[in-house]
Amino acid sequence: MRGDCKGGVGPASDGHRRFRRVAATACATLIGGFLGGGAARAAQTPTTALQSPAIRMLVVATEGEARDAVTLHGIGTPFEKIARERSIGPERQRGGYLGRVPVDSLSPAAREAVRKTAPGRLTPVFQTEGGFGVIQILTDREAREEEARLGREPEALAMLTQGTDLGKRGDIEGAARLLRRAVELNPTLVDAHFNLAVALARLGRMDEAIGGMHEVLRLQPKDFDAHSRLGTWLAGQGRHAEAVAHLERAAALEVNSRDAWLRLANGYEAAGRPQAAVGAYRRVLGLAGEDDAAILEALLRVATTVSDGPAAVEAARRLRPLRPGHEGFLMVGDALMVNGEFEAAAREYRMALGLAPGSARAGAGLASALAGVARTESEAEQLLQNIQSDPTDPARYRTLSGLYERMGRLDLAIVALRDGATAAATAPREIQADIADRLAALYERAAMQQAAARERARAQALRSP
Repeated sequence: MRGDCKGGVGPASDGHRRFRRVAATACATLIGGFLGGGAARAAQTPTTALQSPAIRMLVVATEGEARDAVTLHGIGTPFEKIARERSIGPERQRGGYLGRVPVDSLSPAAREAVRKTAPGRLTPVFQTEGGFGVIQILTDREAREEEARLGREPEALAMLTQGTDLGKRGDIEGAARLLRRAVELNPTLVDAHFNLAVALARLGRMDEAIGGMHEVLRLQPKDFDAHSRLGTWLAGQGRHAEAVAHLERAAALEVNSRDAWLRLANGYEAAGRPQAAVGAYRRVLGLAGEDDAAILEALLRVATTVSDGPAAVEAARRLRPLRPGHEGFLMVGDALMVNGEFEAAAREYRMALGLAPGSARAGAGLASALAGVARTESEAEQLLQNIQSDPTDPARYRTLSGLYERMGRLDLAIVALRDGATAAATAPREIQADIADRLAALYERAAMQQAAARERARAQALRSP
């Protein structure tokens, strides 16, 4: 659970803390960052509504964003919602509400904008030190409603604090009662909604919990913790498409969170999207900074499912040191088979048989690999015959090079493509550039960096005007 007014958590929490901290006093302070001097003091002085209108403020980085906000309000979106979602100012958590503010205490640009605007309307866009602002002038009725809500806020915060404490002590039923009272007193208290949803989930009332977390996101759409937890809950309910949408949002909000990407990878896999899972698991490995056997096994599994040979080989080779014995060679052999590298796979299966002569899986794998080698060798022989009959067609050399590459014969693949480059001497420049790029990639795989750089430069020159 949580209880701070900001409603979000830093990367350290990563969506797994059961309870959010309570910092009730932070909610009680009016923000004067975009006002002139003395605003906070003057706000407590009795004044007329004309002298001190109740206002909401939105501040964004660009004039275009400010005008977009005005347009959204014009088609019916509540200004409070727009401020919560888009404002970059500290008043965002309160839906932009600053209370009754003396007009003379505003900055000159804001003062001029307010004086031009009638209650119930938005001011023109004006420039501030922090960007561009728009102010909503509340009507007397709106101001009274907001002040009444603020009058209930101390009790709501007390209920939030007490409910959170009960939840931490294990009294989940008691916590839910107090937290429900907190949201009744202040329907915009994000952390009360969040903690109530967590309590309901722990009581097994998942439909209510999911609805509550949706309310958190309605109030605070960029809440990483809420997206993460909601995605996990929806996945647990078998609602995988919805789950993935929230897990993607969480990963986008915390792009360096290993746990967020791991949950997203699991979500993709559960949703039947293994190709997307390949990318997410790779991201997890990159963020981890070290090889993790469980993640590598997951990457190998999904890569094999979608026949992503390069990803499967990468995962298997990185996993082999963590899986000593013949099993490691079997994994690499299987991955190489997925990638069409039959000769290389045969070598791995032979190594596995050397360590475990009775392994039926290694024997079957070797037989399949040798059959693949024979098949590609036959194809290569046919291509060689075709090339001899017409040695000027560069496409045949490219195909032959690909066959040799799948057989694990990088040396022959390079030779074939070199011959293709010679055959393409009179071909269009784009074809020559493509062969140069392919040859550079083969040189890089063979650790021939100077030759690779030479081919890259040649490709670039061929593509230059």
